[in-house]
Amino acid sequence: HPEMEDALFMWFTEVRARGAAVNDEMLLEKGRVLGDRLSVQDFAYSKGWLANFKSRWGISHHCLHGEAASADMTAIVVGRAELQQTLAGYSPGDIYNFDEMGLFYKLGPSGTLATAPVAGHKKSKERITVALFCNASGTDLRKPIVIARAKRLRCFGKTFQPTLYTEYFSNGKAWMTSVIFQDIIHAFDRDLRLQGWHCILLLDNASSHAVTGLQLTNLKLHFLPPCTTSSIQPLDSGIIRAFKAHYRRQLVQLYVNCAEEGNPQTVDLCQALQMIRLAWHNVTATTVMNCWRHTGILPCDDAVTATDTDEHDKDDLTLAEIQQLIRRLDPAAGPSAAADYVSIDREVETMQELDDDAIVDMVS
Repeated sequence: HPEMEDALFMWFTEVRARGAAVNDEMLLEKGRVLGDRLSVQDFAYSKGWLANFKSRWGISHHCLHGEAASADMTAIVVGRAELQQTLAGYSPGDIYNFDEMGLFYKLGPSGTLATAPVAGHKKSKERITVALFCNASGTDLRKPIVIARAKRLRCFGKTFQPTLYTEYFSNGKAWMTSVIFQDIIHAFDRDLRLQGWHCILLLDNASSHAVTGLQLTNLKLHFLPPCTTSSIQPLDSGIIRAFKAHYRRQLVQLYVNCAEEGNPQTVDLCQALQMIRLAWHNVTATTVMNCWRHTGILPCDDAVTATDTDEHDKDDLTLAEIQQLIRRLDPAAGPSAAADYVSIDREVETMQELDDDAIVDMVS
């Protein structure tokens, strides 16, 4: 019953993404519930079937219980080896990774100049979703994708075109959805087809990354093993952090300028889209290559090479610049203020939690 197993694995990845532990009894019970919803009849939800289900989907004991900081080292080692085999037929320029992040695009650091007007925007946690994808050689950092709440904001006016800076989508919650995801992937596949180019795209198992009914000609999708993405997904291995550092350096510089000029400290989405585009542009190919190399997933013969020292110096310089700017707003800011500020929205959700109805709809 592939639909029931698809639904059960989707539920499992959703629950584990929220950090909850799952045991065999929970899997069996949820399998029965989803099977009933999908009209599965005369099926024995046995321990033997469950063992085979977990084997088919690569679910280990540690992965179930969230041990070893939610990343089973055995699964990581096996996952790296399997990925090296999968990627052996591709050059680094043909291997891509895609991932989303939540971004508090207005949020400034705590503290203001005593003479500056204090604006509520400064502590705003208004979230947008930003998605990035890039290849392992660092030669193609595709246009950033932004999902906001409104299709067209007042700040856009009559002439501002968000697509000059990012691919722009909207829905009421600013979530990544399976519809938006498939639009993005179809567009990428179409670009590849026009160029006569074949690539592979690595993805995590987020429920929004639904591929049911998705027909592609030049792009192969490969899902990373569950419970391993924090260790082997390149964008999670420093690329997103570098992007956020470049974005927040621009944002805090804007707030410092506003404070020193006596103006309200605020930013609108038009400015944010431009800063997002520039922040992504400022992430260097060397940073991208280093992050891919550190995951250990590339075949040894094709492993990209980059200089660690110079790039770490550049990353440290960006943080140092943010730290200096923060201290212009708050002289008492601690030594970790910049690092904390860059990572403040690291755990923000980018998709809606799925209930049973949504899961059944996605696999039916």
